[in-house]
Amino acid sequence: MTRTTAGPQENVTFFRRAELVGVEVRTLRNSDRLWCHFSTGFEFLAPSSWHAEVWHRRQQRLLTPGLVLCAHPEEVYSAERVLLRGSSSALSLDKAVLDDYVSEHGLRAEKLSLRPVSRMSSTLLNSLFEVFLMVRPGPTPMEMQAGVVEFVAALVAELLDESAAPTPRPDADARVAARIRDCLHADPAVNIDLDTLARQIGMSRFRVLRVFKRRYGLPPHTYQLQLRLGLAQKSLREGCQPAQVAAEYGFVDQSHLTRHFKRLLGVTPAQYARVARQREPQEPPSVPDPFLLQAALP
Repeated sequence: MTRTTAGPQENVTFFRRAELVGVEVRTLRNSDRLWCHFSTGFEFLAPSSWHAEVWHRRQQRLLTPGLVLCAHPEEVYSAERVLLRGSSSALSLDKAVLDDYVSEHGLRAEKLSLRPVSRMSSTLLNSLFEVFLMVRPGPTPMEMQAGVVEFVAALVAELLDESAAPTPRPDADARVAARIRDCLHADPAVNIDLDTLARQIGMSRFRVLRVFKRRYGLPPHTYQLQLRLGLAQKSLREGCQPAQVAAEYGFVDQSHLTRHFKRLLGVTPAQYARVARQREPQEPPSVPDPFLLQAALP
């Protein structure tokens, strides 16, 4: 599935295989669009030619080829400024899926601490791009599973932030921001307004906005929209219909969901859902993918 815009074409494509549940690859080609993304699982974003400043974990970070951004479930990251139009891919692993693979290394997914941005060794780069290839039509289930096993082994070797100091006790603002976040997660379908949110927290609307944005990098209403879209993605992957998803997560109707979904993810909910229903292998894209070319490099 693709999304085209005026000028050079931007293509947004999702890949999933029924034989590899909980694994998804998202590719963007010729992209210079600013976007904001809610991570539904563990995500690994790697550019092949795209250069951008990305807001992640309360810092502005430069992301260029050779680097990988790691996001934990329910983290939000965004492209704030694109320096060079180009291509990138992101691998998403459901928490339960990653937990199953890292358990072979004596680890638990919920205890992982991944560095926000890392420079990849050739081993990690090749294993990540191999997964990008394996999730496409063609490879056998054993090949796909082997690709994920190799990537997780490289992840454990390179991306764990083992030197991280013990988590300090949160300050007052951090505790308040967490309470605001809990209110937004309590029922994502509820259209809570800022007045109500401020009353529940017991502080002014100005302070609610300032504290939350300082902690999470975006205002509460934007965070809630990202949360809803992330939950919508999960429901669509599980086979729910777009109209049902729109009603469940607080969108006015299906067209309201579609408008936000396409603006922020580049495809419509129906297009995204169709990937989950594809069972038969299809012919790979005829246009060479820059990731596949890079993965083939020694």
